[in-house]
Amino acid sequence: MINKKILFSVIIFAVIIIGIFIVKGITTEPSASPSPTGESSVSPTPPPTGGPTVSPASDITPKCWLTGEIVYDGQVFIHTGAQEFNYKDVDDPHDIIKWQIFPSGETFSIGPNRYSGLNLPKGSDYLTVSFNGLTPKHNQYDLTASMDYVMVVDNAAKIINEKCSGKTTLKINK
Repeated sequence: MINKKILFSVIIFAVIIIGIFIVKGITTEPSASPSPTGESSVSPTPPPTGGPTVSPASDITPKCWLTGEIVYDGQVFIHTGAQEFNYKDVDDPHDIIKWQIFPSGETFSIGPNRYSGLNLPKGSDYLTVSFNGLTPKHNQYDLTASMDYVMVVDNAAKIINEKCSGKTTLKINK
């Protein structure tokens, strides 16, 4: 019985101490320090460090464009011509690349999907395609893309979708 009372008291004491630290951390006010002239000056408490960082939204519109052709011979993908996904003025590696396939209705995976693995602010990369174990229904597909990025509009961060120019043709040799 005494052990239960002691355990209960220790838990209550710990909760009170933790509560004091939490409340003290939330209600920290600027500290005053005396100046050489005898007046006190107020210096704000610096913001906490180690928290999430936010990438600034830019007022530059990023651009992207597609070129070339990919041929699938049933075994491997062959990049012909100048087949590339090109981009410039991209300043956030978290920007997203969205792919469209025509004719639609198939669930291929196409990449790249983010700029995090690419050299910023400009560059190019080959497309990667996976049929996800499915057999393509058509002999040719047009691959187009758009990108989502953040821009400040009317003093608010907005997600903007910018369509990439051009296309890449995917030919299937069965």
